[in-house]
Amino acid sequence: MILLLEDNVMFTMPILELARQHGESVIVAENAGRARDVLAERSDLRGILLDMRLVDDDLLQHIPPQVAVAAFGPHVEGASFLAMRQRGVKSVWPNSKLRERLPDWMQALP
Repeated sequence: MILLLEDNVMFTMPILELARQHGESVIVAENAGRARDVLAERSDLRGILLDMRLVDDDLLQHIPPQVAVAAFGPHVEGASFLAMRQRGVKSVWPNSKLRERLPDWMQALP
């Protein structure tokens, strides 16, 4: 099970399709509050995919250490990429690379 934090259908639909092709189920949360609720409710999450625009520090603190995390955002937001990495998110991609990198990330989920 993957948790997707995204409020833009232009990103949600292709991600859902890629996940389906890889046999993954996805729960979509449209804001950080709903994502925290899902984290509290679900113990079967293997991965969390975050739109950097919607992330807050509190959300990152609620993510269990065994769950793989990736984030994506506009390539012009260099400071956001750095901030995600400093907060421990190792997989951070520009929006333009999401479809290219997401399949490998899903393949590597615990």
